[in-house]
Amino acid sequence: MFCICFTFFKSPNRYFTYTPKDLAEWYQNSESFHHEQDMLQWTEKLRPCAEALYIVLFENYRDLLAPVVLSILQEAMSASPPLESEINPAMLLKDAAYSAAGHVYHELSSYLNFSDWFAGSLSIELSNDHPNMLIIHRKIALVLGQWVSEIKGDTRKQVYHALIRLLQDNDIAVRLAACRSLCYLVQDSNFSEQECFDLLSTCWSLCFKLVEEVVVFDSKVQVLNLISVLIEHVGEKITPFAGQLMNFFQKMWEESVNENLLQIQILAALRNFVCSLGYHSYVCYNMLLPILQKGIDLDNPDAFNLLEDSVLLWDAVLSHATSMVPQLMDLFPSLVTILERSFDHLQVVVEIIEAYIIFGGAEFLNQYASSVAKLLDGIVGNVNDKGLLSTIPILDILIQCFPLEAPPLVSGVLQKLILICLSGEDDRNPSRTAVRTSSGAVLARLLVMNTNYLAHLALEPSLMLALQQAGLSVNQNILLCLVDVWVDKIDNTTFIQRKTYALALAIILSLRVPEVIDKLDDILSVCTTVILGGKVDESQEDSSGDTTSSSWHNENIGYHGVPSKELRRRQIKDSDPIKQLSLECMLRDNLHVCAAFLGESCVHAAMSRIHPSAFAQLQQALKMA
Repeated sequence: MFCICFTFFKSPNRYFTYTPKDLAEWYQNSESFHHEQDMLQWTEKLRPCAEALYIVLFENYRDLLAPVVLSILQEAMSASPPLESEINPAMLLKDAAYSAAGHVYHELSSYLNFSDWFAGSLSIELSNDHPNMLIIHRKIALVLGQWVSEIKGDTRKQVYHALIRLLQDNDIAVRLAACRSLCYLVQDSNFSEQECFDLLSTCWSLCFKLVEEVVVFDSKVQVLNLISVLIEHVGEKITPFAGQLMNFFQKMWEESVNENLLQIQILAALRNFVCSLGYHSYVCYNMLLPILQKGIDLDNPDAFNLLEDSVLLWDAVLSHATSMVPQLMDLFPSLVTILERSFDHLQVVVEIIEAYIIFGGAEFLNQYASSVAKLLDGIVGNVNDKGLLSTIPILDILIQCFPLEAPPLVSGVLQKLILICLSGEDDRNPSRTAVRTSSGAVLARLLVMNTNYLAHLALEPSLMLALQQAGLSVNQNILLCLVDVWVDKIDNTTFIQRKTYALALAIILSLRVPEVIDKLDDILSVCTTVILGGKVDESQEDSSGDTTSSSWHNENIGYHGVPSKELRRRQIKDSDPIKQLSLECMLRDNLHVCAAFLGESCVHAAMSRIHPSAFAQLQQALKMA
């Protein structure tokens, strides 16, 4: 086997070198040649088949074959010095040797120092501008992409410059190879935007020029991918180039009519553009929003292909918005149409709804109340548990932000949450447990923030009918049924849900429901546990990683790259009335109300049934001792 391998490896000129026919095809159409090299299957021609075999053999016999490859590489470089520009067998052999070194970069890196190779040969060859050097220049461009993980230190900046220079080559195949490798270099974990910032302006211009000159679809996608990757990785440093990029995207979009695959790439690049611009993204709305409008318009024949990337772009635009401008507000009705078509994009749709709620405020709710209700009603009850877990937080934030206005709008949805809570179908189903727990938290918040409305909703004939149709038998007040849920699910809650549950249980004591006396010990036990554990829980919640600015005005300008929507969400979270309310005071006050209604002797008799140690904890919690 070794003899076979050795013979094979000692003959790269036989298998890896370009033939006269290859070179003729290259000279005739360099762009097509570039892509044909990519598309060749290893079973179709001798060279790709030999390359595939070579890689497998090297991976299995690295220690034996690495010296052979290094010997071939050194011999080839000696036979064709860096400044030699004649296309002869020696140059073609060197090209083949570079291919061999590129294909096994990972295994060969232990034997070959890339920085030395680049400084001693590759960089010198790149400085040779003779037209015949295009063969070597293209191969070096490809090698730089293959060896990207080994390009470190000062060599890295030199490679950036080298690839930018190759983007200016007269040959399209060389430029496309440089484009690909530059993309790999930017995506590498060692990438530093500071190192290539000075080259950005030149890079944009060269990319714009290249995309104008290429005619093959794959070429345009390749250049667009580099632009998108650059935008994503340089972040806010693209701001000085925003105007150039907007003009580019506008032109690309107009020229990509009926090219859905290219338009999808443009939408993905625009999403990166918006994210990198951050709070400055409003500057591109005149270019961006008409494109977005077309992508989410289901009457558009291309909507089926563009919709997924369009809703992702929509979400990105809202996430980085600093305010809800009229043009963005006007897009909202399209969301109803999209969701009526399918739930395929539910997760993103939910994010978009949330953004409209937290940015649009009362103006949004007044304008699109019926649409919001229709959206949420269409989701709850018609999606699986995963979909519900994505959607229920929207109801929670809606009630937090609009405790009086929102509940009547979504009364049907709230009734569905009551049915979910009372269904009791979660004993061995973790996702169903999570859904019931979250649904219970929304209803608990409603009781805390709009007590009268939940009390009224619990008596609605339509709710009773819905319970009957669902086969749920209820033999007590609905609010008391919810008490059972809150007591049962308290251990499955987050900190804020736990406090919300406890506050709701405390409020129940004041609602003049005589049967509450039978549940008093459970209510007091839960409230006591939450009070005594509250400080620890709150400390853990506050240290979870959220950082909130002191004002919405300051948050609009971003916080270390955090999207405006996330900052606004954190502000809403921190201003949650649930956090401000004192459970101790509410429980103490409502115990007095309960005693006044039911009689102190009745309440004291119920409390006497509490275990002495639990009663001592209750006294500690209420500071009654």
